[in-house]
Amino acid sequence: MSAPVGPRWLAPVVLAALAVFVFAVVDHTLLSDTDLSARQSAILAAAQALAIVLQARVPLAGWAVSLIALTSTAAVSDETLWADAVFNSYLLVLAILALLVGWRATVVVWVVTTAVTAVAAIAAPGGGLAEFVTSAVLTGLVLTAAAVTRALIESRRDARTQRRESERQRERNALLEERTRIARELHDVVAHHMSVVAVQAEAAQYRVPDPPPELVASLDAIRASAAAGLGEMRRILGVLRADTEHDPRPQPDVAAIGELVESVRAAGRTVHVRRDELDTNLPQGVSVSAYRIVQEALSNALRHAPGSELTLELARSDTGLAIDVRNTRPNSHPTTTGTGHGLVGMRERVAALGGEFDAGPTPDGGYRVRALLPFDERRAR
Repeated sequence: MSAPVGPRWLAPVVLAALAVFVFAVVDHTLLSDTDLSARQSAILAAAQALAIVLQARVPLAGWAVSLIALTSTAAVSDETLWADAVFNSYLLVLAILALLVGWRATVVVWVVTTAVTAVAAIAAPGGGLAEFVTSAVLTGLVLTAAAVTRALIESRRDARTQRRESERQRERNALLEERTRIARELHDVVAHHMSVVAVQAEAAQYRVPDPPPELVASLDAIRASAAAGLGEMRRILGVLRADTEHDPRPQPDVAAIGELVESVRAAGRTVHVRRDELDTNLPQGVSVSAYRIVQEALSNALRHAPGSELTLELARSDTGLAIDVRNTRPNSHPTTTGTGHGLVGMRERVAALGGEFDAGPTPDGGYRVRALLPFDERRAR
């Protein structure tokens, strides 16, 4: 049996309430419209009510009970093949059943129903071809309508599940893409410095006349360690970069932030810039990450805060570079909704440098992004 569709409205409590209603209607109708006794009417009404309740756990068993009650009406009544109330309650059971089981079970149910009603139409008093055709057509229509409804519900549910999975995959891909870009930038920065260490260590021993063996050994060890570290770093970072094509262009840094601001102004937005006299001799990892963080923060404001004014502050201290990007309250609702990928990427960059990151709404309805990128012990002079 397939998984139930719409468990909220097919909950046992709802089915129990529906069963009480069916019992009352069927019992009253049989007493007033047929020659059945009160006991017979109550038994048939109870059977149809039980069939409704059983749909919550064993729908096929409930259908069998309802079918038995339907055919029993023809057996105990001399006036009609089956009462309308009993037949209508049977159609209700079929509708619920088709929402709960698959196509194959639905077809089997219709075939069995048609066969049983054909026998009843031939053998029972009051039966005939018209009653058989009516029963076959009505049960077929009800089962088909319910089965199509089930298929539509399942299709929409599957589509929602697929959309959620696609969104999760996009988030994973965005995170991996950002990490790959960080890895590429780290490789470019660290590889340069480690290569310089190795070259300087190798050249140092030739700058000292008759260097002592201990110095030569130490310099050789430094060179070997730098070369080994460089190779290991390339191997590890290469895992992240395996599926990407290397971009030979230099990475933009703080020197390019001015161009970035002008491009935002060219898009019609007001950008207030407050920055210290930053020389470009920052640690390369800090400089590149600063550019990327400012770029993402400004892009987010353009996309999600239409009409707002932007403020960019850059402040250098002895320990690091502070970045503050904020926007005022937007004058209209954004046309797109954010996924949070940009914030994740910025947070990853700051974490890679051991810095601090904070982002969130401001009391006046705007938004603010702050980051502190520390310099290492070999900070730029």
